Amino acid sequence: MAVTHRSLSIVGESSFGSLGTDGVPSPSGLTFISIPCERDPIVVPGEPPVSERTEARDGPHGLPPELDTTSVGGTRQQRRTGSLSVRCDFTTLGSSAANYDATALGLLLGAGFSRTIPGAASDTVTAPASDNRFTPTAAASFKLGGLIGIELDGRAEYAHVTSVNAGGSGDIGYSPELSRALNTTAPDVVRLLETWFVARGTNSGSVNSSVAFRVDGVGVRSYAFGCKLESLNITIDGGRLMGDFVFQAAHIYDDHGSASGPIEPTTLTGSTPHFRSCFLRLSSTASTSRTTVAGPTGDELDKIDLAVSEFDLTVTNTLTPVGSSSSLIGMSDMEVSDVVVECNITVDTPNTAIANDFRDGVIRSLLIGSGPVGAGQGMALNMPGAYLTVDPQIRQIDGEIVQQRLTYSASRFGGDGGSTDAANSPFRLALGI
Repeated sequence: MAVTHRSLSIVGESSFGSLGTDGVPSPSGLTFISIPCERDPIVVPGEPPVSERTEARDGPHGLPPELDTTSVGGTRQQRRTGSLSVRCDFTTLGSSAANYDATALGLLLGAGFSRTIPGAASDTVTAPASDNRFTPTAAASFKLGGLIGIELDGRAEYAHVTSVNAGGSGDIGYSPELSRALNTTAPDVVRLLETWFVARGTNSGSVNSSVAFRVDGVGVRSYAFGCKLESLNITIDGGRLMGDFVFQAAHIYDDHGSASGPIEPTTLTGSTPHFRSCFLRLSSTASTSRTTVAGPTGDELDKIDLAVSEFDLTVTNTLTPVGSSSSLIGMSDMEVSDVVVECNITVDTPNTAIANDFRDGVIRSLLIGSGPVGAGQGMALNMPGAYLTVDPQIRQIDGEIVQQRLTYSASRFGGDGGSTDAANSPFRLALGI
């Protein structure tokens, strides 16, 4: 008898599927990182693609199906495909590394999104400019469309960078506004966050890299190659932000003869983001959803804070195989051919400022923060152009208090002053460095 202690490890692929010279995926040369994820979703995944034989027959019998295989050196190699589920929180970098590139969390996100890394972890305000601008120490450190964070009055606040040369003056522009204008009284120190985003335009479908997984247990070892993110669902568990990731694998195979037992996860040293001491914030109307701003100055919008008890956000990628017969896996890539982003919000104090948004098709920025924010800490989610798919005038009265339940989807956005990095992307997820 063997106990089912098990672990799941991940590695970034330098080429899709990690193919060997024989066209078969191979773990040779790959260094896996054990993921600090929940144990229950870790299973040996996949099903072999088969072609059922329906030939003529002389009686009431069946025939063995034909499996999807190739021959390497005279030996049949069998293909298996399927999905893998990973559930983990978003514990941040802390002092573990300079960025998330070589971390399990960074690899999980990078298999579904593009990403941009700021030039520095923080920047000090050298002069106030307006409610949506400040003069930085080093403007070159900021990434257009990237998220920034700061602690104001003990609360974590976030915004996204809409200009790296606002008004042509070298100021940083951001939206929506914070609780107060940034200034030099303390002076304010702004945290720059590594930002993953849904690519758009000519970069549509781009992700940082595909990944490979390895399942390890007692007498068990299985690999999954050519994996990309199919969906990510972010929820709240006792205040803690949790991510349920689902990946599609191009090829899965077992190597139980090489099993060496489960691997203790590699943990990061930062804080675990909680939906506490933070804000879920809408902006004033984003007039640039169907147009694109001209010049270096982007949107600089006001804010509306919602009294929220819970939310969940889901990103769903449509993965389309790019066919290729030159390898066992039968594809050269899995392209992200479409993306849908949706956020469900429960508001415990119904907000009347958005009462007619569904009727009028109003677009607003939606920004969800978490606490704490600081060196190597912080997490935020952003749909810079979000529209309602339900009527906010409907009140939920089936519970103990009157609530407003909102559902937002990601729209086009054109309010960033430029086209570099994460500019005008429809969705961003950012973590502190």
